[in-house]
Amino acid sequence: MIEQKTSNTQKKINKTVRLVALEIWILVFYKNKKFDDIIKKSFDFNKLDKRDKSFLFLLINTCMRRHNQAQKIYNKYSRFGIKKKNRYLNSILVIATIQLIWLEIAPYAVLNEAVNQAKIYIGDKQSKLVNAILRKIVSNKNDCLNFIPEDKYNLPEWLLKSWTSSYGEKNVNEIAKIAMEPPPLDIVISNKMKKSELEQFQLNISGEKILPNVIRCNLKESIESLPRFSDGVWWIQDAASQIPCNLLLSKIKQHFSQSIDSIKVVDMCCAPGGKTAQLLDNKLDVVSIEKNKLRSHKFKENMKRLNFNPNLINAKAEDYLPNFKPDVILIDAPCSATGTIRKNPDIFIKPAPINLDDLILTQDNILNNASKILKKNGLIMYVTCSLQKIEGERRIEKFLKKNQSFSIVPFFSTDYPMISDCITKEGFIRILPNYFNFNSDDVMNGSDGFFIALVKMEN
Repeated sequence: MIEQKTSNTQKKINKTVRLVALEIWILVFYKNKKFDDIIKKSFDFNKLDKRDKSFLFLLINTCMRRHNQAQKIYNKYSRFGIKKKNRYLNSILVIATIQLIWLEIAPYAVLNEAVNQAKIYIGDKQSKLVNAILRKIVSNKNDCLNFIPEDKYNLPEWLLKSWTSSYGEKNVNEIAKIAMEPPPLDIVISNKMKKSELEQFQLNISGEKILPNVIRCNLKESIESLPRFSDGVWWIQDAASQIPCNLLLSKIKQHFSQSIDSIKVVDMCCAPGGKTAQLLDNKLDVVSIEKNKLRSHKFKENMKRLNFNPNLINAKAEDYLPNFKPDVILIDAPCSATGTIRKNPDIFIKPAPINLDDLILTQDNILNNASKILKKNGLIMYVTCSLQKIEGERRIEKFLKKNQSFSIVPFFSTDYPMISDCITKEGFIRILPNYFNFNSDDVMNGSDGFFIALVKMEN
């Protein structure tokens, strides 16, 4: 099947939300563009009303999560299968199948739009094929639901193999299932908020307290419209993302004899600022390091809203040389971020990262630099939001082998609620996205995935 090129006249048509979605999907799926970057710059997207924007966002995100399942369905009803090189044909069918099976949009609307798109982009002959395939899906919907492969088959092959090898089939099935749905909103509450205020805030957002100072809710409105946004008494941070600093605070109190406000902390790779906010909220003396100017700007915006006055230094974490010896260094290392698949569904359609070796080298270099600038008896916490063990456990193992003056500070179930299943035999924390079950009908389970290790320099 050879696709026809669109004419200049065809490109000037009035674009519906589904047509805008089609063009965005082509950029995301075939040209590896970031969805968030596209919609920021897209004139067509920004012309849509609020309702259509929300629909497009849901549609594209569901396509990213379930594209393999969708392809399995529509290829069943194509006599010879649809060749991958037929970009527009595949894209039209993916978007239509997602609407029919998972979003449960009225068939007449889906078919009419898909057939019109096919006429515009690939001609009348192909539009008849689209019509025939989609009508078969509509009339055989129950059969489609029965032969859809498991959710895990939406994962790219490299991730499926890696995670199955590392964590087993049961965990992978559960991770994939959780990642099929958009994530809830986790809000970290500042210590500046009084208990009575927290209770009122929780009530106002119909939220549920899932961890100390963490409220989870299912709101879909803009962050800026949430109660007390301008007061700077809360910030958005995944439930698992806020655990490292809480563990660190617990260990600091156990490890050092001096008062906590005298502890000097360096937060490496600090943007967008959630972990710096946690540290400042607990009165620590923090220097925040960030090399990226755009991320630094976002960091400053966030800190200003929270009424914090951070000491931000633009520098590479692996090269940073302070004029003092920090007691504690927090490394939230740059990584492949595969643990964030639930909120970043583009991971479902990405090939294996070609820069993984570069990321690993950077991680090693940051750790090595931290070991040189740390005060004796100091602590280094190493954190990644990757589920790849080569970016977590293997990095610390290599570091300890090279740096004999450091040893593991193990974590225990008493250090923080709900972490007992996350503690490894070495004393690290390995949070999988399926680990946290909050036993509530009102909030979703799960979180982002994280690796956390704490090491100390011997005197």
